[in-house]
Amino acid sequence: MHFIRSRGLAAELILGSLLVSAILPTGARADDQPFVTLYSTDIDTQGEKEVEQWLQWMTGHTGASYNEFVSRSEFEYGITDQLQGSLYLNYDWSRERLDGGPADTQSFVGVSGELIYQIWNVYFDPFGLALYLEPAYSGPARSIETKILLQKNFFNDTLRLVFNTNFEDRWDREQGHWFKTSGLEFDTGLAYNITPELSAGIEFDNERDYDGLIIGTPSSQQTSAFYIGPTIYYIGHPITVTFGAQAQLPWAGNSAHVPGAVSNGLVSDAERFRMVLRLSHDF
Repeated sequence: MHFIRSRGLAAELILGSLLVSAILPTGARADDQPFVTLYSTDIDTQGEKEVEQWLQWMTGHTGASYNEFVSRSEFEYGITDQLQGSLYLNYDWSRERLDGGPADTQSFVGVSGELIYQIWNVYFDPFGLALYLEPAYSGPARSIETKILLQKNFFNDTLRLVFNTNFEDRWDREQGHWFKTSGLEFDTGLAYNITPELSAGIEFDNERDYDGLIIGTPSSQQTSAFYIGPTIYYIGHPITVTFGAQAQLPWAGNSAHVPGAVSNGLVSDAERFRMVLRLSHDF
């Protein structure tokens, strides 16, 4: 194969790029966010503003035709050098058709806010550490997400390792009653700067669902899903583009032993495939 015959030259090019990246600055932005399901500890500095548009497509449920589209329009602002605030306008549309049954279509409009407080700066401290809070509201649902963000950079910031722990409590209104559920996620990602403007990465997520609220009340784990996929991040000042895709791995868990909750190693009511496109503009 061509790749095998060229492995000597490829090794020299990789070694050379690592040596150059260790000497030259990488040109990373202050709010460098090369992932689509993870947050790095980089945030806007005081007075910086950014507008983002998220588009997400999710598909695939066991025994059903399922598609969901989510749009998020976000405005970010650096309140201080250590505190960033954001506001989102969210639109969610989904359609599910069980085998042989009618289609169930739903759509919601909602708003959410976001605060990220940076405790340690990855460029000056041993590693990056930040706390994240996001309350969200739509007609039939409420939620609060809290995250712990960790980051460690290598090779003069060319290689970034990020880890997030996410706690989410949800309140969903159905037929006049509120149902309490929650989620716990362990997400990690690795991104490498191919050039100062272009990086490629991989993300791995473990998403666990619970009955009851995970913070403050008794809860029991139901299912556990795993996702993996690549991410591409391009900085073209003042606009950046991020694209990522993930597939569910056949490693799902069913702690509550609910019949039908897992099929062929996949969580039945969790999407099997998802893609995200994010466009950002700095001001």
